[in-house]
This record gives sequence, structure tokens and C-alpha cells, in this order.
Amino acid sequence: MRTRSAAALSLALALAASAGAAMAQAGGERLYGDRVLRCESDSESPRQCPADTSGGVRLVRRLSGSECAEGKSWGVTRSGVWVARGCSADFVLGQGGSSPDSRSGDRVLRCESKGGRWNHCRAESANGLQLVRQLSKRPCIRDQNWGVDGQGLWVSGGCRGEFQELSGAAAEPVVAAPRGKLVLCESIKSLAQRCAVETGAGVRMHKQLSRSQCVEGRTWGFDGNGIWVEDGCRAEFEVDVPRGG
Repeated sequence: MRTRSAAALSLALALAASAGAAMAQAGGERLYGDRVLRCESDSESPRQCPADTSGGVRLVRRLSGSECAEGKSWGVTRSGVWVARGCSADFVLGQGGSSPDSRSGDRVLRCESKGGRWNHCRAESANGLQLVRQLSKRPCIRDQNWGVDGQGLWVSGGCRGEFQELSGAAAEPVVAAPRGKLVLCESIKSLAQRCAVETGAGVRMHKQLSRSQCVEGRTWGFDGNGIWVEDGCRAEFEVDVPRGG
């Protein structure tokens, strides 16, 4: 009798776990807190999964046999993530990557220098690449331990990061030499800081000096009143450069 009771209890627990898993896998339900969103498509028609995409979206795990290609079978809007053509996947939110303002088709790839060794990652570099998320404790500084060439990008010295392929007519310059004057702007103790400078001709980061990553629009930016930095970003910025440079 006791054996039958134990078997019945095990069966009930298994059924409950199965039901919970089925509920957790419902299209559009968030898993593992608010960071990961599961969005599933079982047809050609797009399916929208509501989410806060202001901090960026990255595909972390494909669940379907169908391909999940950004811009073709999944994408980001201001109100959420959409999937189509049978794409089902888990997406991480608020960790950089694609955003509603990302140009269509811009791809994010990971490139890592393991053990401090030089490594090359093939990528479409015609229009340039930008660092969108630093994964290593060592700072990733352009033209020091990562850079761009005709075949993609290279990393060295322990730099590990996620890089975004840029699209559009204007290509990023690969040359490291500054074309305008340099301005040092630092966020000390992670406090926000504004550096008054004329920005009408444009600004771009020339050299990151901090261990904290400097990502435009997140930890640094500029407006009509100068350059702002926060969250520990310290860098040299080049001013009097063409907008979009």
C-alpha cells in the first residue's frame, strides 16, 4: 500500500512539473526573471511578444529547427520582439545588442582573446564594427587590443566582447590617428559628469581609458552643451569630426 502511495505521489509530481514546463514555454512568457524572453512562431505570420527593448535584445538560444535570422525571421520593435517563419528562441533583454533604433540587419557577434592570445573573427567590416558589450575584465580599447580589417575584426590581450556589424552608406574610419582635437572626459566613482565643449561638428570616442566600458548612448554621449559620461566611463573624445564619424 505504501509503495502504491509513493508511486501515485511521484506520478502527481511529474504531471505537475510537466504542466509547469508547458506553461513556462508558452510563447511570449518571460523566464528566469525579467532578463530572458521566450518568443515562439509556428507559422509564416509574425508573432509579437511584448517586452521592454530599450536596453537591447540578443538571441541567446534557438529552440526551433527553423532558422532564426535577424531581420528575416525575428526582429525588435519599440513594443517587443517579433518572430516569424517558424523561429522560436530565447532572447535576453537589457544586455545590449539590437534595439528599435538599430539599423535593419545589423548583426552582433562575439569575438574573444582567450589566454591573452590574438584572435581573428570573420565579419562584414565594409561599414565598420562597434563594441556593444564588453565581456572581459580587461578593457577592450579600439586599436589597442581590438580593431577592424578587411576580413573582419581582431582581438588580443584578453579582450572579449560582442561587436555589431554596421550597415549604411557611411563607413567607419579604421585609421586611429585623430582628425580633430581631443577632449578628456571622466566619470569618477561612477558619477555622471558633463564636459563643456563645442560639439556642433560631431564627436566620437578616440580612446577608452577606463576598465568600465564606454558605449555611446549608454555610458557616454553628447548634445549641444557638451559631452556626458557616467557609470565609470573615462575616455578621450575627438571633437570637430563629421557627424556619424
